Amino acid sequence: MSFKDQVDVAQQLLSKIEIPLLPKEVLELQKLFNDSEMPDPVKIKNLISTNPFLAGELISLANIPSISNGNPMVIKDIDSAIYRLGNKQLKNFILSIYVKKILTNNKIKGLSYHSLTIAIIAMEISRYNKFVTSDQAYLLGLMHDIGSFALSELDDNYGDSFVGKLFEHYTSHKNEFSKYGTTHSALGYVIAKTWSIPSYIGQTILLHHESRIAAIKNDKLRNLVAIIELAHAIAIRQNRKVRESEENIAIYKECQRILELTDDEMENIHVNAFRTG
Repeated sequence: MSFKDQVDVAQQLLSKIEIPLLPKEVLELQKLFNDSEMPDPVKIKNLISTNPFLAGELISLANIPSISNGNPMVIKDIDSAIYRLGNKQLKNFILSIYVKKILTNNKIKGLSYHSLTIAIIAMEISRYNKFVTSDQAYLLGLMHDIGSFALSELDDNYGDSFVGKLFEHYTSHKNEFSKYGTTHSALGYVIAKTWSIPSYIGQTILLHHESRIAAIKNDKLRNLVAIIELAHAIAIRQNRKVRESEENIAIYKECQRILELTDDEMENIHVNAFRTG
């Protein structure tokens, strides 16, 4: 089950469905960020302001507890939202908004909620990581299962067992490959490339069910994969309706070790990730 084989089949399958396109305003904003390390803030604000949905979502995003970080001030305007989110981090946060919208409109019950949960946990973990910023972690969390959206378009029955598969971290991949000749991770990787998402996000999506995380040589990629797998493990541990498996306990401990997180830091992540307001 080589990654190349998975990606080759994923490309073939994706040619059979319509992949959502990013809006014009988002593409123009991405060009602004790509052309300059310090893009003109006036141009950024003007492009955001032309899209009421984007403006409203950015303001909402700036007010979620994981980003406001306990600040009681409620953000109500674009300028304040941009300031709190950070000019350099806007690129990924804007992409995240549209990924979230696509996930919300998909056929799979639970995919949008699960992805947002992982995004928020990943963002909390990133606070203790020197390789990954909060915007990168948030975008990755939302995108990590984007390939499941594609599988649900190809197979009407795929989404029926999506929630159950979340508790079978390694075997679900083997089952997908057996049935489709590829995996949701490979499909997500191809979608990320289609949208010109930063390569490290796409590579992490491809590897996010990898069992040999410590063997990943690139420091940033290894940390990103560990963050997303730890976020999964934490989400499962927080779910009181299921008994935690030995597999999940092992993933939890291994990722904590790779990310060099203390028990106190892990406790803070658990508490802060599940704040409600």
